[in-house]
Amino acid sequence: PNIAFIGGGGELAYWLQLKSLFNHYQVPFPVLVLRNSFLIIEEKWKNLVNKLNLEPDDIFLPSEEIINRKVTEDSKLELSLNGTYQKSNELYESIMLQAGSIDTTLTKHVERLKTQQLEKLKELEKKMLRAEKRKFSDQRRQIEKIKNRLFPKNGLQERIDNILYYYAVYGPAFIEKLYN
Repeated sequence: PNIAFIGGGGELAYWLQLKSLFNHYQVPFPVLVLRNSFLIIEEKWKNLVNKLNLEPDDIFLPSEEIINRKVTEDSKLELSLNGTYQKSNELYESIMLQAGSIDTTLTKHVERLKTQQLEKLKELEKKMLRAEKRKFSDQRRQIEKIKNRLFPKNGLQERIDNILYYYAVYGPAFIEKLYN
């Protein structure tokens, strides 16, 4: 029996599938430890991340989420219809009161109209965001470049990049730098 198993996320998921098998054969299940991992961000990519005003944690988010945040933060236009939702709600509440005073069965009809209208406003808000995102095509391209370099094939850098590249570029000091 193993005391512990140190591995990557996929390997640990595999071991977790075997837990009932270990129980069945009354073999002690090892302690599972997620191995350490790291990401090498070369100066060129660090500068691009800084130029885009991204936080270090942002690069771990999906590209689309990063782009949506950038558009929302950097756009000079108001992309949210929050105030409009409130006004629309108030308008339909007043219509509902008026219609209900005439005939109580009309309130359900007004409620349906209100729901439909709010859905249309949400669609409009999404379209406004998409239109504004088109204006941010340079940032989108840069974010995609960063993501592709730091997370090749949407995976971990260590699964694709070979340490020999970094060793060739930075020399023997690279290993010591990693260690430190």
